[in-house]
Order: sequence, then structure tokens, then C-alpha cells
Amino acid sequence: MMYPKQFFFILLFLAFNIPSFYAQTSKIDSLKGVVLKTTSDTSITKLYIAIGAEFEKSNTDSTFAYYTKALNKAKKENLQLEIADADIVLAKYFVMHFNDYKKAYVFTTDAKNILEKLLQKEKLKKEIKKIQEKLISVYSGLSIYYSNIGNNDMSTFYTKKGLRFAKIIKNNNLIARSYYNLGIQSLNTNNFPAALNWFLLSLKIREKNDKKNLHEVYIGLGDVYSNLKKYSKAVEYYSKVFTLPNTNYDANVRSYIATGNIYLKQNETAKALAFFTKAEVLVEKYHLKRSQVMLYNSLGIYHQIMGNNDLALQYFFDLLTIGEQTQKKEVIAITKLSIASIYEKKNNDKMAIQFASSASQLAKEISRFNTYWACEQLLSTLYEKQKLHQLALHHYKKFITTRDSIENKINTEKIVKAEMNYEFEKKELIAKAKQDKARAVALQELNKQKLIRNSIAGFSLLIVILSIIIVLNYKKRAKISKALAQKSEELYQQKAVELIKNEQVKSMRNYIKGEENERSRIASELHDGIGGSLSAIKLKLSKIAEEDKNEQIEKVIKNVDILYHDVRSISHNLITPQLKDSIFIEVINNLVNDIKEATSLEITLEYLEEDKINQLSEEIQVTVYRMIQELLKNSIAHSNGTKIEINVTKFEHELNLVIEDNGAGFDTSKKKLGIGLRNLEARTKALGGKLIIDSVIGRGSAFNITIPC
Repeated sequence: MMYPKQFFFILLFLAFNIPSFYAQTSKIDSLKGVVLKTTSDTSITKLYIAIGAEFEKSNTDSTFAYYTKALNKAKKENLQLEIADADIVLAKYFVMHFNDYKKAYVFTTDAKNILEKLLQKEKLKKEIKKIQEKLISVYSGLSIYYSNIGNNDMSTFYTKKGLRFAKIIKNNNLIARSYYNLGIQSLNTNNFPAALNWFLLSLKIREKNDKKNLHEVYIGLGDVYSNLKKYSKAVEYYSKVFTLPNTNYDANVRSYIATGNIYLKQNETAKALAFFTKAEVLVEKYHLKRSQVMLYNSLGIYHQIMGNNDLALQYFFDLLTIGEQTQKKEVIAITKLSIASIYEKKNNDKMAIQFASSASQLAKEISRFNTYWACEQLLSTLYEKQKLHQLALHHYKKFITTRDSIENKINTEKIVKAEMNYEFEKKELIAKAKQDKARAVALQELNKQKLIRNSIAGFSLLIVILSIIIVLNYKKRAKISKALAQKSEELYQQKAVELIKNEQVKSMRNYIKGEENERSRIASELHDGIGGSLSAIKLKLSKIAEEDKNEQIEKVIKNVDILYHDVRSISHNLITPQLKDSIFIEVINNLVNDIKEATSLEITLEYLEEDKINQLSEEIQVTVYRMIQELLKNSIAHSNGTKIEINVTKFEHELNLVIEDNGAGFDTSKKKLGIGLRNLEARTKALGGKLIIDSVIGRGSAFNITIPC
């Protein structure tokens, strides 16, 4: 029996939903009617895509059917641009509805190959722009795919390709999208200053042009501050998502989960669960498959911490299924490690070994070394529990060897060659460490002799037991003694390296200071000496020309005048800029504008935290000015490009300078650094900074410099 109140709510539901249902049905019927009347194959293909898009709201099976119809029709009639359009919507369909990046990749690659061929042949500007817009979407899809399988280099490559096209067609929304993607890629590689820089550049554009997508930038900024352990700042950005006017349930879920994770790190488990529960409600209500990965991982970790291992396993197995369906190797590896650690706690060593071994193999394949080390440590512990000592030692060695090889690689990049003047000090420190080690070994031998004498002296059971105790104690002391000796040697080695490095940095700074003084001296001699002489020669020749009109003398006067201005220009570039009473950003702007006027290059200068940049020490300002001057000169002389981008960012205790051109590029593994780039490297080292050169033949060069300040 239906009660009046129930009947009222049914009527109310129908009143609100029937009009929209009929509106959508009416539009689909209208489009189908147009298909029947249309004879143009191109138009029919586009109509099929439009009908499929309308079905997105109510019937995804029909969506797939019409997108497939569009693709088949385009292939039958050999309509290349329409084939690419159908490929693009099918790729998005598999990502949005099934999180299936593997199938999406097939369609995206097909679209890419078609569009790149069409772009090479097309001559009309309007059509070129249309193809470039479609390629940006395709490159974005490929970037996401490679990011999901853990190939960050390829992901960055395709993002930058998309960014170049976005700048060519001057589409701010697509530029902001590319900046955001670069921020995500920097976040994935733990380059937090670069991630912050890209996110802020994206935010700057989106606040003016694209407010509906602000949520993802806020989440990105929250992730940066969360990784930097600035939790209150992170929560502030996550909370901004809920203040936006548009409803994006995926964004809300991600913000709830991220906030819950922060409370979990701070051991506020009740607050963490409250946020996870809010996220779970939205995921189930709106079938948000993309957000399930984050949610299940966080809930699994939460229940593991709370001791609910069976419930944690349930979430991790659900997460593993999603990872395998979507081919997300990183998700699979991390989840299998989590499952293995729970089985280890439940004393199910057989299952723990099975999952840890699989996770280790996959983590090594995708270069996820933190996960790989954790797997090898866990396997060593598990085999030790099984009393399989050789296997335990084997996995422990793999953990140590891999960790040390990576750390050694990083350290090798940081350590510079020592100057001969400091070799004696280094040897002296090492010799002292060896003496300490020899004393420790001698002490160890002495203890051993004492043990032997005490052991021989005993005949009774009591003496035997006592001897065993002494032997065990000796081994412990010997181990400690050896460790102390090793530590002592390491400390002396470290002091030696630090001393050498500090002296070399000091030497480099003195060299650069001397170089600036020499520049100023040469500039002064050029300007006052040669410049003055040329000016006097010009005056004398002018007087001669007044008395005797001669074309040859006029030509000589003109050449002298040109030479005079060249000398002035060279002396102007050599002289150290007066930065003490100037605004540094304005000085850089003037340098850029001078070069833009003298060349046909398109040069852009972008900077963040202008006030902090202007407050840098004079030493850093002069060095950064010279770096920009050198890189601009290098790009003009060698790159054959048309555009140069300069980014200057002050982030906490670091200054980040990025200069990128769209020129010919070069092979960094083969090309030797010229004088200019060697000077650049020396200036960077003198300030304790880091220089990264990213260049590939055919796609330009980028110089990324980070200086502590």
C-alpha cells in the first residue's frame, strides 16, 4: 500500500527529473534525425561523437557504441582527422569509466601518429591551429599514461611538447594545464621547489582565466607542503577546495583523503577516520573509481595501524585488483608490500614471502628503490625467521648493495676533485684514522689472549660456563671496538672532504671576484683608452674631411664610428652591474629588453616572490646576472631558436633559475662544455649550488640552477 507522503515524494522526483530526461532524449532524437538527413561522411562522424557525448550522462554502453560507430565510419571513408577525433574520445572514455590506461594508450598513440603526419602536410594556418589543439590533448593523455606506469621522463617529455604548442596558439588554459602537469611530475620525483614553482605559475593563470580547475592546483600545493611537513599550510590548501563554487566530487574526495592522511601522521586517528569516512561516502555514491586507489590505500594503512589486520587486508586486496586492471605498476608494487607486511605480522611467512618477492621484482623494474629496499629488508627478516640463513643474508646483501650503490652515485655527483695543496692534510687525517683502527685491533688481540689464558686455566663445569660467557662478551666488545674504529675513520674522511670542499669553494669565489675586477679593468681601458683614441681619430678625420671633401675619408669616419660604438657596447657588457642601489628584477628586465631590441628573439621573463629576489645579497645578484647574460649569449650564438623563457623563483632558502630555449639542442653525453658553460658551472659551485642541463637534439635546451641563499 502506498501512503500519501510516499506518493508526494515520487511526484516530486518525477517533476524534477522527467523534464531533464526528456530534454536529453529530445536532443539525442534530434541528432539522430540530422544523421538520417546528412550525406556528408565527415558530418555523420561528428554527429555520432556528439550523440555518444550526450549518452555519457545516462548510458555509457550507448556512449561506447556511438564512439565506435564514429571510428568505424571514419576508417571506412579514410577520414584521417575524424579517425583521430574518435580515437581521442574513446581514450577518454576508457580512462573516465574504467580507469583503463592500457586501452586508452592504444587509441591515444593512434591519434598521435595521424595528427603528427597531418601537421607536416597542412599549409593553412587555421587548420594547423586545429591540429595543434588536438595534439595538445593527445600529448596530455600520453603524459598521464607514462606517469601511471612510472616513466616520469617520458611523461615530462610529452607535457613539454604540449606546452610548446599551447604557447604557439596562445591558449592560457592549456598553458596552465601543462604547468600543472609539470608540477605533478616534479612532485613524483621529490623536486619540491620545482613543483611549487610550476603549481604557482598554473595558479597565476587559472585565477584569471580558469577558476573551475583551481581545485587540482590547490591539491597540488597541499601535497607539496605535506611532503615538506608543513601540515597546517597543507590543510589550508586542501580546505580551499571545499570553498569553490563548482562541485567536483573527485577533488573533494582527494582533499578529504589527503587531510585524513595528515591527521594519521600526527596520530590523531579519530579525525583521520572522520575524513576517510566522508571520502568513502562520496566514492560509493558517485562511483568515483579514480579516487578509490587513494582511499583504499589510506584505509588499509589506517586499519593496519589500528591493529585491524583482516580489514586492512581486505582494502589492500581490493586496491591490488584495481592496480592490476589499470596496469599501474607502482600501485601494484606498493600494495603487495603492504599485504606482505600484514602477513608477516600474522606469522603467515609463506604468503608474506610470496607477496614481498613479487613486489621486489616489480619495484626494481620501475626503479622504485625505496619500495625495493623495503621488500628486500622484509624478505631478509622472513627468511631469518624460517632459519634459512643463506637466503636471509642474500636478500640483506641485495638491500645493502643497492642502497649503497645509489647513495654512492649521488655522493659522487656532489664531491669535487681535491686540489693538490690539500692532499697532505687529507693523508694526515686518514693516517690518524688508521692508527686508531690499529689500536682497536691490538686491543682486540689482547682481549683474545686473555680469553685463551682464562679458558685453559679452567677444569670444572663452572669454569667452562664462565669461559662461554667471556667468549660471548669478547665478541660483543670486539664488534663494538671494530665499529668504533670504522666510525672514526669515516669521520676523519668526512672532515677531509669538507675541508677540501670549503677551501675549493673559497678559491672559486676569489677567482670569480678577481674575474669581475679584471672585467671592470678591461672595460675601463676599452672605454677610456681605446674608446678615447677612436673618438680623437674621428675628430681629426672630420677636420680633414671639412678641408678636403673625399669619399674614402668619409667611409673611414663611418667605420671608425661603428668601431667606437662596438667598443662601448663591449665595455658596457664587461662592466659589473651596479646593483647596490638598484632593483634587481629591473636590472634583469633591462638586460632582457636590450637583447630583445638587438635581436628578433621572443624572450619572456617570469618570476615569483619579487621582493625576496630583490633582497638577495649583492654577490648572488651579480652571479645570477652573469649567469643569465652568459646563457642568453650562448642561446643566441648556438641554439638557432626563436624563443627563450626565463623563470626566477625564490623558495624558502633557495633561489631557482630556469632558462629554456626552443633551439636545436645538443647531446649532453657527448658534447664537451665550452668556456661559457664551464664558467657557469664554476659560478654555481662557488655558491654551493646545483646545475642541471637538460637538452635533447631537436627539442631545445633547459638549464636549471638552484642556489642556497
